[in-house]
Amino acid sequence: MTTNDHVFAYAQLGYVLLVIVALIIFPGASFFPTLLAMIGVWVVVSIVYQRMPWRSSVGWWTLLIAATIMAIGAITNIHYFTAESGATTEFPILQNADSLRFYNDALYTIGSPHGIPTDLKNHGYGLLISLLWRITGVTIVSPIVVNMFSMLLSIILCGGIAWRMLRGETGKSGRWIASCAMVMSASVCYFLNSGTLLLKEALLILAFSLIGFAMTSLVKYSPRRSANIKMMIMFAIGVIIIAFLRYNYLFMPIVGAVILVKWQRRHLSMGAILMSICAIGWIVSILFYSTALVLDTTVNIIGGERLGDAFFSGDPQHDAYNGIVDGYLSFPWWKKVLYLPLSAAVQYLIPLPWGFTDDVHFGYTLAYAHISYPWYAVGGLILYYIIGGARRSPDVLRRMTFWGILMWLVPAFLFAGTVSRYALPMLPLLIPAAVYVVAMWKSFATLKRWIWCYSILLVIGLIGGYVVQKGGIL
Repeated sequence: MTTNDHVFAYAQLGYVLLVIVALIIFPGASFFPTLLAMIGVWVVVSIVYQRMPWRSSVGWWTLLIAATIMAIGAITNIHYFTAESGATTEFPILQNADSLRFYNDALYTIGSPHGIPTDLKNHGYGLLISLLWRITGVTIVSPIVVNMFSMLLSIILCGGIAWRMLRGETGKSGRWIASCAMVMSASVCYFLNSGTLLLKEALLILAFSLIGFAMTSLVKYSPRRSANIKMMIMFAIGVIIIAFLRYNYLFMPIVGAVILVKWQRRHLSMGAILMSICAIGWIVSILFYSTALVLDTTVNIIGGERLGDAFFSGDPQHDAYNGIVDGYLSFPWWKKVLYLPLSAAVQYLIPLPWGFTDDVHFGYTLAYAHISYPWYAVGGLILYYIIGGARRSPDVLRRMTFWGILMWLVPAFLFAGTVSRYALPMLPLLIPAAVYVVAMWKSFATLKRWIWCYSILLVIGLIGGYVVQKGGIL
């Protein structure tokens, strides 16, 4: 199937019409530039996917549905940030503290008198936004559109990672495997929601998707030299994105290289090159940030509320968990390890599937992010793979999943599991494990039993969380 398919052509027209309707119903973003940007995103994504050997009709429909959801979500969020709040696309009102810091820093970096610099750890994203604005002009729309584009590319790469690892390993066709991975990634609402907000996660997800695909290709196959060079470039692009946005994450590809690369004679140079790229990125980041200006604490000059730097907000809804992890950031490492099962459980479950209106002041699509059931389904399959499916699976899948789990646990260890979006970039590394379980379900005698046990435990956990939090959210 291609984008010229008769039915699919009408569906693409429907995408354009829905974007037009959304722009009319939810004014705020400039009509024609935003419409052209949304169409342009779909055209470029279509060209990219058309060139992929794992493309399929299911993949095409998955991409189109995901694009439609994110486009409408982005437009409604922009409406809330601008017209509904009495603001403009140039000076939106942002209640999310991180989004506010990024936006103010980007204004400062581009030389706007209204900008205020942020802390160093957030300066990279502000710098990227300011570079984008030199092309588009100052507007909240362009970085959100880039995030939407990044998420669509990540969905394609999720399919590619699974395709690389599992093609010829399960009895299912490569296109079936890739389509299954794409559907899983697009169904996780919190994952998809990253493409509608002014946050780093969408680009970080793309970075790890690029790195995961490149490393899988380099490890499983020994293609011709030109293909290896392309994969190295893809890996380097992912590293550069991480270096800009969250440079302390650069240790993660290094860990991945150690785990994934088969340390045989013919793989030694490859592993050394991968780790060297990460090390160079890390050194450049450290030098860049160490020579940057000492930046002030961000205040909200555009509107909304000023939020403190304290990690836990003190909201009464959070009292139960805050009481358990009070002073967590100052705990010694061994105590954090003891807390890790609880931290991982919290990170796994949030955002909890209630309180849909509690976070909409950060953007309307935060209500959508609370539809967590697709993630619980995918996560349950990943857990089953870890418990009972890994032993007979391909070696590269075991290595990739082990790497992904280790990295997924890092935010839980650092922040007691309370910032689950920090773990979203790991999903492209973990979803292939869920695909493998679905592809091989007839071979797993205990899968049905696991589904029942997991579902019961999940219900108990969610009910417990609801009761403890008195209907609030963690």
